[in-house]
Amino acid sequence: MSMLIEYIIFSISIIYLLVIILFTIGWFLLPAPKETEAFEAIPVSIVIACRNEEKNISTLLNSLLNQNYPKNKTEIIVVDDHSSDNTVKIIRKYTTKHNFIKLFCLDDNKTGKKESISLGIANSQSDIITTTDADCTTGPLWLNTMMNYYAKHQPKMLCGPVTFNNSKNLFSKLQNLEFLSLIGSGAGAIGIHKAIMNNGANLLFEKTLYESCNTKNEFASGDDMFLLIHAKSFSKKSVHFIKSRKAVIYTKPAQKFREFINQRIRWTSKSKAYRDFDIVITALIVTFINLLLVTSFVIGLFNAEFLVIALFIFLIKSFADLLILIPTTAFFKQTYLIFLFPVLQIIYPFYIVFTVILGLTGKFVWKNRLYSQT
Repeated sequence: MSMLIEYIIFSISIIYLLVIILFTIGWFLLPAPKETEAFEAIPVSIVIACRNEEKNISTLLNSLLNQNYPKNKTEIIVVDDHSSDNTVKIIRKYTTKHNFIKLFCLDDNKTGKKESISLGIANSQSDIITTTDADCTTGPLWLNTMMNYYAKHQPKMLCGPVTFNNSKNLFSKLQNLEFLSLIGSGAGAIGIHKAIMNNGANLLFEKTLYESCNTKNEFASGDDMFLLIHAKSFSKKSVHFIKSRKAVIYTKPAQKFREFINQRIRWTSKSKAYRDFDIVITALIVTFINLLLVTSFVIGLFNAEFLVIALFIFLIKSFADLLILIPTTAFFKQTYLIFLFPVLQIIYPFYIVFTVILGLTGKFVWKNRLYSQT
């Protein structure tokens, strides 16, 4: 093996380690908000896009009705994306009982989450928008905690913590552990003012930010990330993360492997449109170290020297990943998931390389629709 190859492998591994160390530092730099501080309630609109969510929408709406935030300051807007089940019928039962819950339906010539969110925001009456997903649930203090933080700090965008519920089997627990690593890394990046990701399942932003953002592109989703990039254009400190358990949103893991892969391909497919330096560099570093690990292992099956290289990369990457996972799982009170870390570390490089390739060149199915973004 040439010295140049060894130098490249060593350099990428160390760079990855340093990046995760910075994210870990950022995680600890995030302030713990003081939710007990009194503040004047601000009008807020909660926008939810849904399609065929008859099994989930009642749970979400009930959790939103249970919020301790003033109802006269709250507007809940649900936009239906041509559901073929009983979703609309269920929502209408809520709208007849509560005048602050409103239902809108996409026109026949429009489809997708992006169009749904756009319609919901266009019809909102508040200057502050929060978004979540139809398969999520919240605790009773979620909205009050988010709005309390906004009232005090007034960021352009506030990202909230998200985790899985119902992680009962091995597949869902592995998903949860990987998802927590993404949440922790994203939060840590915000902590050092280098925001690289958010999650539309728990997001707050100013309506004017959305209205000034160009979301007209060919991607079926991803407005949350394009909005984050737009927020950063005002200031690196325009994006905040709220590190409070009271602000946690709970979502569901993918039930089937194909659903999981399609979800990850969808996430990756829009990455080629990103022009933000922090996002692009981080994505390249993560992709390269996983690609190096997979390549070294495969070559190592025929050349033992490369197995040593694969082991070196694996150990460096594992040490780095644990740095961010330990405090993140502790925050969510899910440290029991760490015992699955070795399994995830073995599987992750192979699946991430696979989904990156498909995300950049392939198709995916989302909400029973086939998308192609090549």
